[in-house]
Amino acid sequence: MSTKQSPIMVVACACGQLLRGPIEELVGIVQKHARESHNMQVTREDVLSRARPEA
Repeated sequence: MSTKQSPIMVVACACGQLLRGPIEELVGIVQKHARESHNMQVTREDVLSRARPEA
């Protein structure tokens, strides 16, 4: 069993919010932010295309 953790990824929203987490969690975090803050629906593919490794 692997204990390697997923790298932390970040998505910078146009509103200035920086969202971060392992990719498995980041998709839900970004989708929730988009829905609650901007009344937008984003797909997993949208999130993945914007996610970058944390520097």
